[in-house]
Amino acid sequence: MYNLQQEFKLLKKRAIYLDANANYPLCLGIKNNLERFILGCQSNPSSIHWHGRESKRILAASREAIAVSLGIANQSEQLCFTSSGTESNQLVIRSVLEPLCLAGKSPHWITTTVEHDSVLQMTKWCQDKGIQVSFLPVDKNGIPVVSALDELIKQETVLLSTLWVNNETGVITPLEKFEPYLSGKNIYWHVDAVQAWGKIKINLKELGADFVTFSSHKIGGLMGNGILWHDAIISPLILGYQEKGCRGGTENLLGIYAAGLAAEDINLTDFTAKVLPLRERLQSEICKRIPDVIINGEGVSRIANTLSISFDNIDSESLVIALDIEGFSLSAGSACSSGTLKPSHVLLAMGRSKAHALASLRISLSCSNTWNELEKFINILELVVKRIREPKE
Repeated sequence: MYNLQQEFKLLKKRAIYLDANANYPLCLGIKNNLERFILGCQSNPSSIHWHGRESKRILAASREAIAVSLGIANQSEQLCFTSSGTESNQLVIRSVLEPLCLAGKSPHWITTTVEHDSVLQMTKWCQDKGIQVSFLPVDKNGIPVVSALDELIKQETVLLSTLWVNNETGVITPLEKFEPYLSGKNIYWHVDAVQAWGKIKINLKELGADFVTFSSHKIGGLMGNGILWHDAIISPLILGYQEKGCRGGTENLLGIYAAGLAAEDINLTDFTAKVLPLRERLQSEICKRIPDVIINGEGVSRIANTLSISFDNIDSESLVIALDIEGFSLSAGSACSSGTLKPSHVLLAMGRSKAHALASLRISLSCSNTWNELEKFINILELVVKRIREPKE
């Protein structure tokens, strides 16, 4: 039987954390205000008494703080809180496509081959319901070949889903290239901005999308809190009057409050200034000291903290396990697909071989990382790679 207090004592021994794209370390605002929230706010925001009104005030203030960080100050009511980025993505897809299916139609959905697993998981759901699905190809860096939309868009096309920042490689999709292909067409545009929030400038007023999804634990908030900005009608998966009817159920007030604090803590200038030099130096040293390394997405715009590398003659599972034993926490790709023993669908779509797609590491940094930590990591990585590559007698 687990003893949670004992479990937290065990957490005092910590590895060096290099997996910020899976979960960014808690922001300072949450650490400083969490106890105050727990002691002072314990009521349902829908209750009409004083405690309920206080909770509702915190809910509204948190929503506005998030809206400000997204460039939509005074338009916070278009934000809907969910349980995760996954729920937000799937809520969009079902909201657009399912009503048409129920009306006896066969709508068409276009997405890309490098989307997050939460989007690609909807492919079978769509196909089972007779929904047409097409995939926009990507180039060698994982950037969608937008010109292919000329052939993919047809009369039945109602939704386009695109990833803004790839969670594995950090490659930034130039979203402005989509606008000419969507202008004047009755097609909803859904953007997964989960890895973009807090790492690049976001202004939803200028973006032109109809739905944009986020997740607070990617910016230093708590896990279990997703966000959906919508400029079109949502068909709720969970019925109820909360969130203006977009999602029923009592709001996760603690998670929403934490998301608001994390949004207030966003400083793109400081983030880039701290992590980009570390990422660049780390990349340079790895290439210098370890032979047969491929940098995925090298030469195109990437978010400042992410480095995806592939190796020859190695498998990432052995590498991640060996590095974990040595005291370094990082992933072989997306945290949502870890443990599957499948090659990265992102790298395969980019034209990497199956061997390279099975031999990748994702190193994602936070502002708390130091060069001293990364220097230790490079030393161990060099030894571990050499050991794994040595022929077995």
